[in-house]
Amino acid sequence: MSANDLTVVAPIMKRILDEVVNNSLDSTSSSNPDDDTPFERSLCAAWDVCTVQDYAAALVHSQFHRVLLKVVTMTSRIRTRELAMGTLANLACHWASGIGPLLLDDMDILKLCRSILWNENDARVLLETTRLLNTFLSCSIDTSHQTVIEHDNLTEFLTPVPMAPSIFHQYTLIICNTLYSELLLNSLELMTRIVVYTNAITHSITRRRQRLMQHDHTQTTNDDDDDDRHQFMDKSDTLALVTWGAERLEEEGRGVGIGMGFHRGVAKNVMHLLWALLAYNQVGITDCGPEMTHGLGQSMSRLVSYIQEDEMDTRVEDEDIQNLAQALNTKLSMAS
Repeated sequence: MSANDLTVVAPIMKRILDEVVNNSLDSTSSSNPDDDTPFERSLCAAWDVCTVQDYAAALVHSQFHRVLLKVVTMTSRIRTRELAMGTLANLACHWASGIGPLLLDDMDILKLCRSILWNENDARVLLETTRLLNTFLSCSIDTSHQTVIEHDNLTEFLTPVPMAPSIFHQYTLIICNTLYSELLLNSLELMTRIVVYTNAITHSITRRRQRLMQHDHTQTTNDDDDDDRHQFMDKSDTLALVTWGAERLEEEGRGVGIGMGFHRGVAKNVMHLLWALLAYNQVGITDCGPEMTHGLGQSMSRLVSYIQEDEMDTRVEDEDIQNLAQALNTKLSMAS
């Protein structure tokens, strides 16, 4: 961290910190209710400088991420929460430099994300929260070596707690109900990563040994209780996602998906999530039933045909969609 970096970020941090200390972050407003307040304009500046790694490092070195947590919990303004969570998400993107892992080591950040998922109704705040979680999960999955790096905080965050909805359940609700395409895309990506991550840690040799040792030493729980405690998702949620996904793919195949047209990103990510749920046995082939299986096959055939016929509008996602359609059809054919 250089003196020049501090010269840039220090005035921004001071403006934000002063408002937090004085408990006045919501006290000033703009003449136009749709405009950002002076405090929110300071958060916009923080959002921007966090995209530069050196500035982000200076902010984290000064524990600025802890100030952002305070902002989210203190404010009653949706826009302020959106900007604070977005700034955290921008900070986390600097993974290789150690900034992202440092944020993941702070369990309070994940507790805040959980609280937002339980209580927040605004799609923009949920989007920025999902962006942050996507970074945590994507950087915990090494796709090149097909390995998952378990992090205790992330596992604790994804583990259901008594008398509260699970993270998987909350994102099932978001996916099945949101009309905000960007939130939908990010949520689909996140859920696919959650399936991959939780499957890996549940079935890892190390984790199985730990659970067996705990069982042998305590002798206080039976196998069913042990399985329930390590179950990250409920069957009703996985079935709801498959049903929703089949309906969305049918709409996409007919060109009437979100945005009233064929959305390649939605189609690709829906296919990827459905494949992950089936491949990792979170949903059985027989659970889909012959009607849904047949409908999925038809929808994917229409999507692939549309892509192949539309030579004037070739996209990067086209090959992925065709490969996922083939993989899904292969999986579904096992039911016949």
